[in-house]
Amino acid sequence: MKRGLIEWDPRELPRETLAARVAHAQALLAADGLDAALVYTNVAAPQLARYLTHFLPYWNEGVLVLPREGAPTLLVALSNRVVPWIKGSSALEDVRACRQPAAEAARLLAERGARRIGLAERGSFPYRLLAELERAAPDIAFADWPALAASLTLATDPAERRLRARARELAEHGLRSLGDTVDGRSAQQLAGQLDLALRLAGATDTRVLVGPLGRWPGVPTALPGDAAAIGDAGRSGAVPLARAANVLCEVEYKGHWALVARTLGLPAADQRAGSERLHHLCTPGSIIAEAAAAARAAHGGALFAYRAGTAAPFVALDESDRLGVGDIVALVTLSPADGGALYGDTFVVAPDGLKPLAS
Repeated sequence: MKRGLIEWDPRELPRETLAARVAHAQALLAADGLDAALVYTNVAAPQLARYLTHFLPYWNEGVLVLPREGAPTLLVALSNRVVPWIKGSSALEDVRACRQPAAEAARLLAERGARRIGLAERGSFPYRLLAELERAAPDIAFADWPALAASLTLATDPAERRLRARARELAEHGLRSLGDTVDGRSAQQLAGQLDLALRLAGATDTRVLVGPLGRWPGVPTALPGDAAAIGDAGRSGAVPLARAANVLCEVEYKGHWALVARTLGLPAADQRAGSERLHHLCTPGSIIAEAAAAARAAHGGALFAYRAGTAAPFVALDESDRLGVGDIVALVTLSPADGGALYGDTFVVAPDGLKPLAS
């Protein structure tokens, strides 16, 4: 369940921009001979529905009905009392609360005479919802429809890029709020202080990982006085950290995520040099395996690469994956040459190279 503020500011994301996205999707439906599409959304994976309508659920799930012509309809497994909030925080005008959104979507489509329906990213639909669709509308053909997600080049969308840049600014603000030194704080204390700073600055959601220098950060879960944890400071949230700490920060701003990783306690010049190296590890068309090899050759470090997608904030890339112009990617390195320091940032893959997200 999300804990941060969810709101829509048309000055940041104009209604016309969202309408253009819907029109693009409807043109794809027409080209593929489909009567409508269904988009699944829940609190963990709201990205595609958010991209089209700016709807972000605090919890539970829903199905967005996108007809080939006309306005979309959201069927959501929430109570009627939140319908005014949904309409106020999204571009949706037709919102219906119901217990079984998939079954209701099927009945709505059948009433409209639809026969061929695309499931945008069919793999995102839980099996029980697919079964509900088939039971409620046996005469409708439901098929996988990956065309919409495949057509999106997020980095070329000015509004998407601008709002992700705002998420990155929040991450940088939160990391700066921790100061320049660890000062004997534990991983729990650092994570709590960082999360508080991010929430107060307007983050919708956060994921904060903290660990000692030399290790990949983790979730600090040990309780004070936990004897087992005291023996392993890498897993302990209660044990004070030494002179430096690795911190990875993912921040969501109104559905738009960014990732930043830094080592707290190292000189600023070392941080800048480590971050600068990330720009040169990958180029448009690079295979991740090549970039990982370059990282090992440069400083003996490991490279982790992620792509912003429509099903999750970031999806890990395999070594065989290739960066494409228009991608938004997060790169993180753990560098033994710098004593095990952590560097990470979010980039736009432009034709002439990687560019940090900027407003």
